[in-house]
Amino acid sequence: MTRILRQGEGYQILYKERGEDSEKIASDGLSVLSRLDVPVPGIIAAADSGKRIRITGKKYYLVCQGRFDESSGTMEDLLFHDSRTNRTFPVKRMRKGVKEARLKYDVISYDEEKDLSYVSVVLDTGRTHQIRTQFASRKHPLAGDGKYGSRIKCPIALVCAEMTFDEGEGTKSFTISTDPKEEFKQVF
Repeated sequence: MTRILRQGEGYQILYKERGEDSEKIASDGLSVLSRLDVPVPGIIAAADSGKRIRITGKKYYLVCQGRFDESSGTMEDLLFHDSRTNRTFPVKRMRKGVKEARLKYDVISYDEEKDLSYVSVVLDTGRTHQIRTQFASRKHPLAGDGKYGSRIKCPIALVCAEMTFDEGEGTKSFTISTDPKEEFKQVF
């Protein structure tokens, strides 16, 4: 069941549960401004056409396989999304349908026994399956993400747990956050 985390004139900040379709959870004639894949829970925004709030930042948290060499870094790729198979692939060169993708990550902790890393991510671009593809292509598939190579049986360990927004240029900025670890109880 979708929860309203904050409501203002002409907008809502919502928590989308795992399995809900982002496009179908807004109510009262509001349109979704940010979306998440169906199996991914997290914070999204919806607004009416006359009230376009500005999302100025989002932070994701994930659990992925393997240990990182660096405690933080940037991932940059060219990604192609195949709508027929609903999969995204890193490619070597620009061509029709290919988009640049960039994210920054910080490793929060590593569980040596389980060989799992707990990571925070900030996107510079928002591409279809971007986080899932970029981590999997570096041999760090997200726990539970069988589509991109994980053999761990659990829900996909990815959540959008923080969103910063304002109600227009020059207005006060708000940050809404939730505890990401609530979504990772089955894996970490």
